[in-house]
Amino acid sequence: MKLSVIIVNYNVKYFIEVCLHSVLKAAKGIETEVIVVDNKSQDGSCEMIQDKYPEVTLIENKENAGFGRANNQGVAIAKGEYILFINPDTVMPEDFLQKQIQYLDDHPDAGSVGPRLIDGKGKYAPDGKKSFPSFSVAIFKTTGINKLFSKSPYFNKYYAVHVQEHETAEVDMLSGCCMMVRRSVIDEIGGAFDEAFFMYCEDFDLSYRIQQAGYKNIYYPETTLIHYKGESTRKATISHVKIFNDALTVFVKKHYSKTNASLFILLINVGIVLRAIFSVMKQVLKVLRMPLFDALILLGTLSIMTQFWVEEVKNIDPIPFSSIIRTFPVYILLWVLSLYFNGTYDRSYRAVRVVRGMAIGTIVILAYYGLLPPDLRYSRAIIIFTGFIGSVGMLGLHGLLYRLGIFKFIPYDEIPGKTVIVADEGHYNQTAITLKNVPYAPELAGRISTNIEKGGALAGINDLQAFIYTAGIQEVIFCVNGLSYSEVFNQMQYCGEAYEYKIHLPNSSSFVGSNSSHTSGDLYTIDRRYNLADFARQRNKRILDVLFAVGFIMCYPLLIFIVKKPDRFFINSLAVLVGNKTWVSYSLPNASLPKIRAGIIPPYNILDKYEPDDMLKKELDTGYAQDYSTSGDLKLILNNLKYLGSF
Repeated sequence: MKLSVIIVNYNVKYFIEVCLHSVLKAAKGIETEVIVVDNKSQDGSCEMIQDKYPEVTLIENKENAGFGRANNQGVAIAKGEYILFINPDTVMPEDFLQKQIQYLDDHPDAGSVGPRLIDGKGKYAPDGKKSFPSFSVAIFKTTGINKLFSKSPYFNKYYAVHVQEHETAEVDMLSGCCMMVRRSVIDEIGGAFDEAFFMYCEDFDLSYRIQQAGYKNIYYPETTLIHYKGESTRKATISHVKIFNDALTVFVKKHYSKTNASLFILLINVGIVLRAIFSVMKQVLKVLRMPLFDALILLGTLSIMTQFWVEEVKNIDPIPFSSIIRTFPVYILLWVLSLYFNGTYDRSYRAVRVVRGMAIGTIVILAYYGLLPPDLRYSRAIIIFTGFIGSVGMLGLHGLLYRLGIFKFIPYDEIPGKTVIVADEGHYNQTAITLKNVPYAPELAGRISTNIEKGGALAGINDLQAFIYTAGIQEVIFCVNGLSYSEVFNQMQYCGEAYEYKIHLPNSSSFVGSNSSHTSGDLYTIDRRYNLADFARQRNKRILDVLFAVGFIMCYPLLIFIVKKPDRFFINSLAVLVGNKTWVSYSLPNASLPKIRAGIIPPYNILDKYEPDDMLKKELDTGYAQDYSTSGDLKLILNNLKYLGSF
């Protein structure tokens, strides 16, 4: 056996579908086995692999064993002279395996070889080659300084920038997302991955041991690989920064002297703190920048309206600053909260939410105004006009800043973009039908021929870049039936990162792609989507729960004559109020549906002496999750009011 390909999978069904398709195409003519180790995926990955790729050896773990341990399971049964460790979110061209194998055949001093990486838009990703973490490398990496000076061989030595993108060279480390290693070397160094590393730095350790054994780790850019979920995605959160640095600590303790390791670990911990602070600041700014901007608009509008009203309309003495300090912040906070709870800051953006949020906020502020002492009630008109003018100002400035690229929300009414499908005529028709069944799919402009001559298509493959630029196309879908992965790679890199790209397999229900290494990968799929999985809808569900719980508790003396088991009803109201339960939830446990709290009533109208069977309950639960709306919850709560104490 020449080659064993080992892939560790965890809940990336559609990505591994494309990965396996490309691997098997590249393995033609090579004696190859493909081993997938699944770490207890819940998305149907195993069923898909068994159905579509029966030739693949599948190991189904009963728990998430981690990256290193799962790979070792594959190595234990692998028979190949060479072992390729590869992530499931990758795609390779047809000549990939042959070129890597040939390099190892020709260079016996090479212990491992890794490719040049590109992201889902065809842009070069630097994490295919790295340097071992010296003191300076570690501190620049853990603090994020390397990103500020990404071109510097000193500050960004972690990514081995002294080696050029297209330069074949020995490097300290290769990326664990794709690494071909001699089996004999693995045996010589005592095994593939150290299982002390659950996630991250396994490739550090393996590369280090290969080099210490006298072999070279070769960065080989004659082979190129798409890696959808780049490092920047995985390390974007504080938790992942900590996990990465904890793994780096394990590496340092293992391979450095005790004195150096102690100093190193101190630097790493300093890096964790600094990186955590920067990450928190970045996340807070990302979440709050639009509400803060709106607050500034409202503050400016309120100040101008107050001055105008006092000086030009009423011609009275200025309002005391002490009164402004006691009222303005409350008014602005109520408006911003109303905007938030009305979905202004949700994706996708809708102007009607701004208008509704400002209208409701103005009403709430007017009610609050009526409760203030006389010396703080200077004019209702100021509040009303601020609400109206502020709404207009926000709508205009939101649109302006969106077009300037400062606010990157998704306009609700914006067409997702125009797309073309690169395919022969027969596969184009099949792909177009599948695309029509995808929610929120882009507008289909037509077909690009896989040949030089366009025939009945919009353009030939050689004119793809010129056509999509001229026609204002935003996305290209490559149907790989009749089109090689090599051609897909070439076109992506030639057309450039200004466009988005998807790959569609024959008889597949998905279109897989990624906008960049900074996104975790995206896809279109005709699989069922659940409204209840949306954060905004879950938030609105919680708001409705709280409002009803408060209302029921306040009206309890009256409701005891309506509901069955009033004592239990009161306890349920308290449980919902504190967040232990929700008024409406699934009637049966179902791990495949979006997770919500346990409920008081099921998602259907209750009828005495009748209960749906389990099959019907499952359908009703699925329909509830799929079509969820707060108005639906409202109807269910009111229709089942007398049963709110029965469960």
